Amino acid sequence: MKKFRTTLVIFAVMILVAHLYFIDFSDLSWSGNAGGYLGIVAMLFVILSVIFSNRYDKQQQTKQ
Repeated sequence: MKKFRTTLVIFAVMILVAHLYFIDFSDLSWSGNAGGYLGIVAMLFVILSVIFSNRYDKQQQTKQ
């Protein structure tokens, strides 16, 4: 399961970088970049959830 989570984080980081690449930096308004902003936030949440999931699993393993 840890290998899958690591792969998921790598994939999320790649998508995050792609969203950052396609943002129009000359016009940072919501109307021009809404999809990019939502994609960035979504990938950050995916990365955070995987990190917290790994920590939770590590805590559960140490209890046993």
